[in-house]
Amino acid sequence: MAGGSDVRVGQTLILLAILCAAGGWNYHRNASIDAAVPRPYRGYSDEELHQLISAYQGEVEVQMARYRKSTAGKKVAVQDGGLLEEKIGEFERVQRASQRRRERAYQVTDNQILVEQLAAEQVTRELNRPIYKMIFRRVTTF
Repeated sequence: MAGGSDVRVGQTLILLAILCAAGGWNYHRNASIDAAVPRPYRGYSDEELHQLISAYQGEVEVQMARYRKSTAGKKVAVQDGGLLEEKIGEFERVQRASQRRRERAYQVTDNQILVEQLAAEQVTRELNRPIYKMIFRRVTTF
């Protein structure tokens, strides 16, 4: 009986060694994949990340209020001019006003995207806390 027990212990140890080696290889593979994902705010501390989010959210709110105020039910009034030169001048004026509106919208959108990227960095960090969750995920994800 002792001989059969030794074989099972040996098989169990071999299986355990294979599982550990596969887990280590998988951890390393997933760590490389995680490192390849672009995360421009990875180097910031949690406090700095929180401060950036707060600052940009405040900026987005101010810009959004400014944009809404400048566009609330207002259309660019086009004045009818008689001469060709007056029509060209009016066209240029309307074009500049439209360009200013678009630039305000672009600024709001850019900052909203930035806030979303910062929030995504926070979510990524929370998924890896505590550290054993990240280790388990890397070892078991195929």
